[in-house]
Amino acid sequence: MSRSLVRRAQPWLGTIVAIEVMAEGDAAHAAPTFARAFAAVERVHEAMSLQSATSDVARFNTARNGAVVVCDPWTVNVLSLAHCLQRASAGLFDVALGTSRNGAYRIVDACSVVKLGGRIDLGGIAKGYAVDRAVLALRASGVERGLVNAGGDLRAFGPGAWPIVVRTGQTDAVVQIALERGAIATSQYRSGRSPHHDDALISPAGSAVHAIDRTITVAAPRCALADALTKVVALSGNARHPMLHEMGGLAWLQ
Repeated sequence: MSRSLVRRAQPWLGTIVAIEVMAEGDAAHAAPTFARAFAAVERVHEAMSLQSATSDVARFNTARNGAVVVCDPWTVNVLSLAHCLQRASAGLFDVALGTSRNGAYRIVDACSVVKLGGRIDLGGIAKGYAVDRAVLALRASGVERGLVNAGGDLRAFGPGAWPIVVRTGQTDAVVQIALERGAIATSQYRSGRSPHHDDALISPAGSAVHAIDRTITVAAPRCALADALTKVVALSGNARHPMLHEMGGLAWLQ
């Protein structure tokens, strides 16, 4: 049976999530595989999106201090990772907004947390986590080679490189990266503004390019890590921050 590259895209997490896989047979043959991968992305969206009034994040933010908030285990997993990254970065990466001295939350078990104070926003890590979950779903379906791109948070697996374009600096210049295995995420600086994610910042080769002020690019084994580490590099201004070595990451400031 012949093999071909098949691509599908859906709107999730406030951006377009595109999945490309090397599949056997025609596109219809790969439909169940795409369905499982997009279901993983949808689960992250429903649990962690600020735009959904019923998400774990929204329910946490409206709960009273001291309340136990029952969450999707994936949300607790992300909160646990975020807590580790917050401690390792001395607060540079922090999903909490207006927290108390004891932090915003305490994990109770695999599906619940206690609200200690303030609010949370998982926008700096959830998109990368969704990419990782989609990759796991693809691998579980037997896919040997693929790429998941959630608005510029990318992860590739399997043999062969994927040409990726990163927009850089204050000109129209671009850098092309051959991504074979692992993940890439980016953040940017604009004058007078804090570093943030830009869904148009990084894309497969051939997409339109727009000039920006400054780019922070991070490569890491997992997309959730790459996503979070861009914030650490952007806020520290240090492309050799010790966390990068600890987490198996590599950063560029352009």
